[in-house]
Amino acid sequence: MTETPFLYRCPNDPNLWIYNGYYYSGMPLIWQQGPFIHNYLQRIDETIQGAVREHASIMAVRVDLRLPLRFDWTRQPDWRPVFSRFIASLKAKIEARQSKTIRDGKRFHSTKLHFVWTRVFGQSGKPHYHCALFFNKQTFRGLGEFKPYSGSLYDMISSAWAGALGMDQHEVDGLVSIPKNPIYRIRRGERYDDLFRRLSYFAKLASKLFGSGNHNFGSSRTSSN
Repeated sequence: MTETPFLYRCPNDPNLWIYNGYYYSGMPLIWQQGPFIHNYLQRIDETIQGAVREHASIMAVRVDLRLPLRFDWTRQPDWRPVFSRFIASLKAKIEARQSKTIRDGKRFHSTKLHFVWTRVFGQSGKPHYHCALFFNKQTFRGLGEFKPYSGSLYDMISSAWAGALGMDQHEVDGLVSIPKNPIYRIRRGERYDDLFRRLSYFAKLASKLFGSGNHNFGSSRTSSN
């Protein structure tokens, strides 16, 4: 099903467009969470498409990232947002895994890390992050063991978040959480309605903070054919 979007400018940011609807490009939305920021829906769609252009089959993983109680999110130590540091750290860990695997004489299926994230604010006024990470399905088949220092993908994600916060990995226990049904596997050419509907939550207008000098939403860069 498709519908003609009814758009109007966001009163808090004229560069954003607000959309109230049930579908986006024929894919269902979590309409109860509307209205949505149309620009964000578009970038979620572009990110998924970019991932399946890069890899014939992808694994998407939903992750929630929280900040420690005493972390001052308004002041970043190196002027890079904490989520950017997380992505840089995770990419470095994947590259290190690749180098070690090849040195050991084993085959490593390379992956380009695609991602989409949103920063939301709860009643406490403190933000937390929802994100989706996209990998080549041949590189990682799942999250593996949910414990630190296990060498699993979960361990790499947890360690990367610790690095982004400038903390030891054992200190972030409880700050990295995996929601129910976190993994989606999609082959190139398949529809991804369920995944898009899940991620439409990232584009909801509610719980966003405007005018703080920081971004509420981001994604990896995609290149079109």
